[in-house]
Amino acid sequence: MKDKILVNIKSVEEINQYQKANLNNFLIPLANFCVGYDTLTLKEILTLKTPFYLLINRLLTKDDLDQLSDILNQIKPFIKGIFLEDLGVLEVIDKLNLPVEKIYFANHFGTNYASINAFLKRGFDSMVVSNEITKEEIKEILAKVDKEVILQVYGYNQIMYSRRTLITNYNQEYDFNLALDNTIEENITKKKLKIKENPYGTVIFDENIYNNLELLEFKENVKFYYINTTDLKVEDVLKAIENKTDAKSSRFLNKKTIYKIGDIDE
Repeated sequence: MKDKILVNIKSVEEINQYQKANLNNFLIPLANFCVGYDTLTLKEILTLKTPFYLLINRLLTKDDLDQLSDILNQIKPFIKGIFLEDLGVLEVIDKLNLPVEKIYFANHFGTNYASINAFLKRGFDSMVVSNEITKEEIKEILAKVDKEVILQVYGYNQIMYSRRTLITNYNQEYDFNLALDNTIEENITKKKLKIKENPYGTVIFDENIYNNLELLEFKENVKFYYINTTDLKVEDVLKAIENKTDAKSSRFLNKKTIYKIGDIDE
């Protein structure tokens, strides 16, 4: 099972800690090309001594894509694959003729096998399945996808991404000085939501850890089980893998989402 666990890395030092626990699949969020993640700079990435997957999850401009081409040229011998959201990255990969896996990671898109297969037929090697659907829906996806996909099994769930710098805008409007890595409280439910901003946008996370580790029982057509380590310590991640975690929220897995009143009686 550990040979299919994928974790995102928040610092170079974490890699050695995970390798000691026999975890060897790493997702590296690239500095200046990610939102909602702790990132590694190009200089740090060049020190890595193990192959990795690269994460690029923000919306890009033409200048960004040109800059990305230069970066990928420098690190291409070490990249196994690229997780991407902006489809412009595909053009960069093709122009550089990079022999890497192309994995589509749009947080809320992978909700059914038909749309996933459509992306796979258009050049993607895999896709991350949404963690906002039920276990039965995921089971159906795994039975009908054309290639292996990636399941999100643990971590704080990203519930919103905006290209706007929301905290900065709020600070400017009301003359506040709130930190860009913060917690906000929703007025009605009193839920406390994690919020992170950088120059490229703002991400809001649910207050609870999504513990979808029961999905580890699914073997067919699974490429990786992804653990989002954002705001988690390495030791907490390792405890979760060994089923020694107190996090109990599986949220959508066993409760179908209600989109309209007519769905309530289904």
